[in-house]
Amino acid sequence: MKLAVYVHIPFCKKKCVYCDFYSVASEDFEEYLSLVFEEIELYRDVLKESEIETVYFGGGTPSLVPPSFLEKILEKLKEVSKKFSPLETTIEVNPESVDREKLRSYRKMGINRISLGVQSCDDGVLKKCGRLYDEKMLKEKAELVLAEFDNVNFDFILGLPGETDETLEKNLHFLEEFTPQHVSLYFLEVDENTPLYSLLKKNLLTLPDSDEVERRHDVFVEFLKSRGFERYEISNFARPERESRHNLFYWRNHDYLGFGPSAGGHLGRFRYTNVSDLSMYAKMVKEKTFPYDYQHKNTEEEEALEILFMGLRTKEGVELKRVERLMFLVEKLQKEYACYVKVKDGKIFLSEEGMDLSKKIFEDLIEWYREAEK
Repeated sequence: MKLAVYVHIPFCKKKCVYCDFYSVASEDFEEYLSLVFEEIELYRDVLKESEIETVYFGGGTPSLVPPSFLEKILEKLKEVSKKFSPLETTIEVNPESVDREKLRSYRKMGINRISLGVQSCDDGVLKKCGRLYDEKMLKEKAELVLAEFDNVNFDFILGLPGETDETLEKNLHFLEEFTPQHVSLYFLEVDENTPLYSLLKKNLLTLPDSDEVERRHDVFVEFLKSRGFERYEISNFARPERESRHNLFYWRNHDYLGFGPSAGGHLGRFRYTNVSDLSMYAKMVKEKTFPYDYQHKNTEEEEALEILFMGLRTKEGVELKRVERLMFLVEKLQKEYACYVKVKDGKIFLSEEGMDLSKKIFEDLIEWYREAEK
């Protein structure tokens, strides 16, 4: 079985105001390493029959931990798996916690892809969001990362507090000066459990107008396309042959394991999410119990819906034979969104305009499925 592996590194110096990913302000790295090892052991029977094709260290801030910590996890995965020769091993890094020595250590242990959390290049926006670097440091670290690695992603978020047309231009000039092989471009989503939500409620921060954010997104997308980036997924753009292999496992609804608190996995038709609490996670894995907060075995129809939902995010789309049980949804999509949904060569996919309308399309898709269930 071919498998992707995600490892959550939950440590952060400081939580950004908008972030809803699970993280803790701690440096108890060795204790956490032992917990991840124990969780990996719980999946030994799966791993010994698996070929690991990608590994992804996400967070949190993975670049905060010593490289030796990450190397031990890779060695453990190699020890327990049938075959360990990943084509892609990614680590997320932040400008304030990465340096040349760490980057070279990453490369030496087999990490071959870096994802740099840029978000914005404007000092005012960065300060409002609680980021721990400024434009000067960001440029220094971007140059360093691009000098050490030839497979680099830059993350950006649109709609952050303080964003204007001028801050957008800064982002685009930054990309002209420091050009990676991959760009992820996300819209800000405000979760009720974040400091940003409270700050907005108290009128201590404001967000840019949503129509203006949409317009800036269009400008950003056209800029990337003019520089040779292909929009191969709703929020992701790559130079040729530089798509994220790991994320394609998700979008193609293939098998993957997630280790650490809040991490999720998908095996066959079984899907799970771990508890988002380090203390509870520790208690459960020490008791040799899978640290699930959610677990569910999909019906064949539910699995087909996930395949359709995830695959429509990508330019390549979904093979119709994988969603034969939901052809009524395919037909309804074609009827209701004829200008945005295409069927060709045995696949269904969204047009470029359809990608921009994907939120509404997916909402309707779920509603139609639920109506059919009744």
